[in-house]
Amino acid sequence: MIKEWEKEQHTGLISGALALTVSVFVVKLIGYLYKLPLSHVLGDEGMGYFNSAYSVFSFFYMLSIGGVPRAVAVCVADSRYRYGMKAARKILNVSLKLFLTMGVVFSAILMMFSGFFSDLIGNSAAKFSLISIAPSLSFVAAAGVLRGYLNGVGRLTSIAVAEVLDGASKFVTGLLLALFCAHRGMSAYMVSAYTILGVSIGAFVGALFMLICLKNEKTNEKEEQKCDYKEKSPELLKKILKISAPITLSSAIIGTTNIIDLGMIMKRLVSAGFSEVEAVALYGNFTTLVIPLLNLASAFITPFATASMPHIAKQRALDNKDEYYSLIEQIIFLTSFFMSPIAILYLLFSDSALVVLFNDESALIAAPLLSIASASVLFSAVLIMTNTVLESSGCCRAPLLAMGIGATVKIVAAYLLIGRFGIYGAPMSTVLCYFTACVVSFLYLGRRLELRRLPISSILLPLFLSALVMIPARYLYLAMNTVFKSEWMFIPYVLLIALVYLGFAWLFMRKRLIFLTDYVKFAKK
Repeated sequence: MIKEWEKEQHTGLISGALALTVSVFVVKLIGYLYKLPLSHVLGDEGMGYFNSAYSVFSFFYMLSIGGVPRAVAVCVADSRYRYGMKAARKILNVSLKLFLTMGVVFSAILMMFSGFFSDLIGNSAAKFSLISIAPSLSFVAAAGVLRGYLNGVGRLTSIAVAEVLDGASKFVTGLLLALFCAHRGMSAYMVSAYTILGVSIGAFVGALFMLICLKNEKTNEKEEQKCDYKEKSPELLKKILKISAPITLSSAIIGTTNIIDLGMIMKRLVSAGFSEVEAVALYGNFTTLVIPLLNLASAFITPFATASMPHIAKQRALDNKDEYYSLIEQIIFLTSFFMSPIAILYLLFSDSALVVLFNDESALIAAPLLSIASASVLFSAVLIMTNTVLESSGCCRAPLLAMGIGATVKIVAAYLLIGRFGIYGAPMSTVLCYFTACVVSFLYLGRRLELRRLPISSILLPLFLSALVMIPARYLYLAMNTVFKSEWMFIPYVLLIALVYLGFAWLFMRKRLIFLTDYVKFAKK
């Protein structure tokens, strides 16, 4: 019989993870609703400028705030439990001063050197978009600290609402600015520059909402009246930086790789005979139609990874080896269970999925790119969960090593493959990157944590079942499409495939899926 406080802990964990999952879905949906009309207004060329600037921004974002929310959340939760809310607020104040200052500095750097960075990535006209997006670094720095604090005190719903407000504000302001500028006949790079202002406005709205939540925070007397917190500001900063540094470095590797990859795609395409405008259009097509679909799938794993961390750490700390190994196998199985059908869907139905979302011409160009990149959906999701297990078990350097090796493979592969296969080399290098990083993490998992066996079967079983369902479904869809000839038939057809997949899964993998019912029971109470 589980104790009452354990039930409350599980229930809070599930409700928080559910709120974050819903917010991810809403934000991603807003993002797609945003990019659908935006791609029509800006075109592939304009989206190339937009996405080029966003890639550089993402690098600076990771440098300024990469692992800060998680580090602040850990310190706040620990201090709140040990010393009370006054100690937690002290961590908030110290963190906010430091990282807001860093955000302002990085904003100024991005503005002043916008020309240098745009030339570096081989897209000189993107400098105007870089200037427009630079102020958002200050807002996201503040938002990152506030997000970490709210997470530490258990207010995940407030974070979820802030993320939705951020996405909605970006959608409304960005689209209105794009329509206004396009109506006035501005050039593609200037329309992109005005449109990307929506990112800064959205970040400001999200940070403002979390600040309001913070001002309205209520605490009881028991939380306020605890022993004095004597740790000084330098010691606090040292603790936060010690936790956030490995996460930030790993994120910086990804950001650096994306920038190098961006410049390499442009320059390698130009060297292959494409003009700069054609290279920008191909890059815009790839990053607007393919990359968001890949990121959408992986984004839903993050709340599950967040929810799994305390359970993994608990079993490891208690030295419950049987439960520890079983938990690792179960979460990796569930990752493959949800991601395998999506990967197979992208592989076999890329053309149909893209035609429903975008115009036919752009979709036909992007469809083979999505098919090639489809395997990275599964590899990246498994990598996220494997790295979560490693970090929860105290192995913080392993994810950094895995991402470093994967990033190196991506850069080398992109250089060679883009020169040989053109734009098709970009998704190939992405698959090789995540596959390599996933293999390194798995090997480290088995060796360092002394697992009795690597949970390879937990990945392969859902993958095999997905292929078993999807391959016949593809041929049936092609036959049906010759009769009905409607791309909108794809949506109900996918829902039908999902039901068939779940039915087969329950028939053949029921024992593994019972793992989910425990959480459902907690959530109902």
